[in-house]
Amino acid sequence: MTTLLHLLSHLAHVAYWYCCDFMVNLGNLTHSSYYEANTWVLLVLLPGLLALLIGVRVVQWFQLRQLRRRVGQRAFHQRPAC
Repeated sequence: MTTLLHLLSHLAHVAYWYCCDFMVNLGNLTHSSYYEANTWVLLVLLPGLLALLIGVRVVQWFQLRQLRRRVGQRAFHQRPAC
């Protein structure tokens, strides 16, 4: 158990430093600071991506609902012939 905990702790440590290094490099590439890059990614990019994915899912739900109504509910519940 101790070995697993030590491994997970090491993995979290490496992931944290990788993300920090990525943000510092992103800030350097965009000629801004670490804090500005962090703000853009965490407060603009990720929520925007989440909203986009939720929107895609809602559109797919409406399209599937229309398709089920057009084809009929039975076609979706029949088992394929073996």
